[in-house]
Amino acid sequence: MSDQEQFLSDFEAWVDSQIMINEMAMAEARKVVEEDKDERAADAYIRYESKLDAYQFIKGKFDNYRAGKDFHALPDGLFGERHY
Repeated sequence: MSDQEQFLSDFEAWVDSQIMINEMAMAEARKVVEEDKDERAADAYIRYESKLDAYQFIKGKFDNYRAGKDFHALPDGLFGERHY
């Protein structure tokens, strides 16, 4: 495995771990907000959600890379989809 491939593999694993951490942190912050009505937890929830969105966007870049798409191509499903 080349240095570039190793870097991409390690970086993707790190992004995956950050997604998992932020999902758990959001769930815990939500519990605190619901139980204690703590405004600081509500602010933390928003920060974790924002970070999670960014990490998921980066994860989409890895998916594009594996699909042979250009770096600047938007991840599939980012715009134009409606979920009901």
